Amino acid sequence: MAKVEPKLEEQCEALYEQMTIRSNASPEGKAKTFTQTELLDLGIVKKEEDLMGLLQGLADKQLVRFMSIGPQTVFALRARDVAQKICRLTQDERMVYTFVENQGLNGAWTKHMKQKTGLVQAVINKVIKTLEGRVLIKSVKNIKAPAQKSYILAHLDPGDDVTGGPWHSDGELDSEMIGISANVVIKFVESRSWDHKTVKVERHRSMSPIDMLGEPAHIKKEPGSPTRINGTAHHSGDHKRKRDDTADIEDLARRRKKYDKVEVQVAYPPGYAQYPTAAEIFDMLKNSGFIKNQLRMEDIQSFLDMLVMDERIERIGQGFRTIRGIRGGTKMMQSGLQDGLMSTDDQELDENGLTQTPCGRCPVFDLCEEGGPVNARNCEYFDTWLKA
Repeated sequence: MAKVEPKLEEQCEALYEQMTIRSNASPEGKAKTFTQTELLDLGIVKKEEDLMGLLQGLADKQLVRFMSIGPQTVFALRARDVAQKICRLTQDERMVYTFVENQGLNGAWTKHMKQKTGLVQAVINKVIKTLEGRVLIKSVKNIKAPAQKSYILAHLDPGDDVTGGPWHSDGELDSEMIGISANVVIKFVESRSWDHKTVKVERHRSMSPIDMLGEPAHIKKEPGSPTRINGTAHHSGDHKRKRDDTADIEDLARRRKKYDKVEVQVAYPPGYAQYPTAAEIFDMLKNSGFIKNQLRMEDIQSFLDMLVMDERIERIGQGFRTIRGIRGGTKMMQSGLQDGLMSTDDQELDENGLTQTPCGRCPVFDLCEEGGPVNARNCEYFDTWLKA
């Protein structure tokens, strides 16, 4: 027997270490559970009865716990420091801790604790205070019942069913976070969706004859005729007219032409492969640091699906591209932003019947004319819009 016990101890330690490595490498992390088949595949022992002996040895030290999921028994790890704390708990404290532990990421309500453990409320409140003080459990806010406290193990993060996911804060939908995230994602996608070019567009404005002549209103001067200033006639010394009045007006109008510089979005040629993918957008948001909650790839995918349905972005190949002319989130998303948080240039204009048409959102509207390089006859968006 003296030779057998050290061997069992070594096998227990080897099994515990292998389970720890597998847990850290899994998506579930410390919440991972193991089946008998998975544990036998680790190669520590080959027979089920030998495996159960090792597991019972770990359970006696509170390093492993047995769980029932339907008809199947599974096994979960406990950290060494947690196991040491559990060994020092009283019977009532261990009952409450075990109940919270069995609820996993869903959280345990005090009402259910009372029903399952049979303890009175005063005892439960005292036990919870003790377990929180020993950093074994912690309280979380459940979106399904914000007024009632829920408890989970201190080393776990609550599930989305409890917190509502990354777009919730303190159990409530964070409209501000959704608005900021929408603007950040759209700006990032837009920066890689279009080739930005600057073109000169003639500025159209109405000019009165006096503006076109460039003369003050109280002075009227014509070659070969007297000019009246303050009621007195003065004859010009130059009686020769080099050009007629019409030519002078045309020259002045031509010289007064002004142009505005307009930035337009030009589509990249076919085969362009730099449109941002969901994975790149996920990395950008994760590295930005302004989303404090845990962010998962599926959260970003559902968020991008929402932007697609809201006609902010569109799928193109393996990536995403903004709809031409779109610069920010929808009006509903923007309503969650605090005053002054985003500049007025980033705010979406009110939509109406015109803005829903291709012309109403066209970034080269001022260049569109009959016979020009941009015109209604060759517009690629009209057929899609009319068939929608």
